[in-house]
Amino acid sequence: MRKKFLTLIAPCLSVFILAACAPSTTFTPPTTEAVESTVVSETPTDVTANAVDEDEIPELTTTDEPVATEPDDVIDATEIRIQFVGDILLHPRYTGSVEVARTSANSFNFHPFLEHIAEFIDGDLAIANMETPVDVMGNNQDLSTFPFFNVPFEILPALVDTGFNHLISANNHSFDRGFSGLAATVANFERAGISHTGMNVSFYDFNTHTIIDVGGIKVGIIAYTDSVNGLESFVTDAEREFAVRRFRSYTLDDIPRIEQDINKIRNLGAEFVIISLHWGAEYVDYPTEMQRLIARQISEAGADVIMGNHAHVVQPVEWHYREDGTRSFIMYSLGNFLADQTRLVTPIPRTQYGKIVNLNIIRNIDGHAIIYHADILPTLTMRDFNGNTLRFTDDIAVLPIFNGELPEFITDPSVRNWGMLAYEHVRNIVGSEFIMSALDY
Repeated sequence: MRKKFLTLIAPCLSVFILAACAPSTTFTPPTTEAVESTVVSETPTDVTANAVDEDEIPELTTTDEPVATEPDDVIDATEIRIQFVGDILLHPRYTGSVEVARTSANSFNFHPFLEHIAEFIDGDLAIANMETPVDVMGNNQDLSTFPFFNVPFEILPALVDTGFNHLISANNHSFDRGFSGLAATVANFERAGISHTGMNVSFYDFNTHTIIDVGGIKVGIIAYTDSVNGLESFVTDAEREFAVRRFRSYTLDDIPRIEQDINKIRNLGAEFVIISLHWGAEYVDYPTEMQRLIARQISEAGADVIMGNHAHVVQPVEWHYREDGTRSFIMYSLGNFLADQTRLVTPIPRTQYGKIVNLNIIRNIDGHAIIYHADILPTLTMRDFNGNTLRFTDDIAVLPIFNGELPEFITDPSVRNWGMLAYEHVRNIVGSEFIMSALDY
C-alpha cells in the first residue's frame, strides 16, 4: 500500500432525518423550537424570492465527453492519488453497528468492520465523510442514535489504521449534540490524529482554509452543508455564524460566495481544489437538475472535484469540461461506505452499496495539477455471511467487489449473489467505463 506523509498547512479546527433506531433517553435537546433555517448565515435574506422553480429549469445536456481519462499534455512529474468514500454512519443501541462492535461497557472495536477493505485504501490522501458527532461526553458516555447521534471514539483510530487521513465533518448532523458536541468531536479528531474539514470552533477556524501538501501538490478542501436538520437553536446565534459553512441546494444564489471561497483558497496556495457538498434528497439514485447546475457552475468557478454526500445511495459521476478546456470530476453522491441501514429494505438495500473513487492527479506541461485518471471500486457493507437475515447477526464488513465477485471466504451462493446485485447497480449508476477490474488494481 502506498502511504505518504501529509503536512497539514492550514487545518480547520474544527443526514433529511435517517431511518434508524430510537434516540438516546439521556441527551435532552434544547427546549427552544428548532426551525430549519434556509438562510446562509452571512446572507440574511428572504430566500424564497430567489429560489428557482425546478419546473422552469431546462433539461441539461450532458457535459460529458467520451471518457479519455489520460490527457495528452502531461509530463513525467509528481503524481498523487486521492481517494473518496461516502458516509461513515454508525447506529448505537439495540442491534445497530455500534453494539456489534462493543467489547465491554465502554469499549468498542471497529477494525474487523474494515479489515477486508483496508488494502484498497492506499491513496496519498484518503477522504471519508464522518456523518455523526463522536464521543461528545468522553469515555463513550451517553451514546445515542437517531435523531441526535453520538458514536464511540474507537471509530476514528479504526479509520486511521485502515488508511484514511482526512474526514469531512460538515453535514446535517453537525449540530446533533449542540456546539459542545461539535467542539468535542473536533477535539477527538485531533486526539485520533486525523485532519478534517467542515466543523469550526471559532471564526479563526472558519476563516482558516484547509490546504494539505500531498506529495508536493497543495490540495485545498472546503466543505458545505445545505441542512443541519433544523437544529439551529442547538447553537447560539454567534456560534451559528462559523460552526459550519451553509449553502442552499435549490438555488444558484450561493455560487458567488462559493466562488469567493475558491478564489481565496487558491490565493493561499491551493493548486487543486475539492468542494464537498452535503446536499439533496435521501435514498434517490439521481441528483436534481438544480444540483447538476450548481455542481457545474462551481466547477466553472474553479473547483477540480465536487464531492457529494447525503443521499446514502450511490449517484452518478461525470466529467465536466470547462470553457478553457480543463475539466473537473463531479461525484453527486458517494453513497454509504460503512453504515447499517439494512432495515430500510430487504433482503439488502441500496444503502449498503458504496464506491471508492480513485483520482490520479499529475502536473501538465503548464505546471497545473490536473486529474489524469479516474476509476471506481464498488463496495458492499454486509451484515450476514450465512444468507439468513440482515438484521440480527454479529458480523459487519465493508467488502470490495471486483467484476461482481465478493471475496472468496463468502461461500453461500445466495450471499455471493448480493455482490453481483451491488456491482451491477453501481455500474449502471456510474457507468461501466469507470469500474475497476481486478487487473486494474
